[in-house]
Amino acid sequence: MSRMKLQQATPFDPEPSGTVETVPAEWVLASKFEELTGVTRETVKQRKKCGVWREGQQVAVVHRRLYVNIKAADQWIRDHLPKPHHPA
Repeated sequence: MSRMKLQQATPFDPEPSGTVETVPAEWVLASKFEELTGVTRETVKQRKKCGVWREGQQVAVVHRRLYVNIKAADQWIRDHLPKPHHPA
């Protein structure tokens, strides 16, 4: 039986200051989306079912798990905000 040598991972430190740039996730589970926004999983499911949010754009189901694209959902919300009225 051969033994594999395990290597210890070293932390990635691209900058001398020790800061590591993180990139926010674009797709999150509906439960995480609820945590971040307050929009419930049921609301997400209803928006998908009614065609308000489209599969592959704002929502996706992968291995029976419901995901939300944060950027696309945010854009959808911005697109549906009431337009400000400018008095004449």
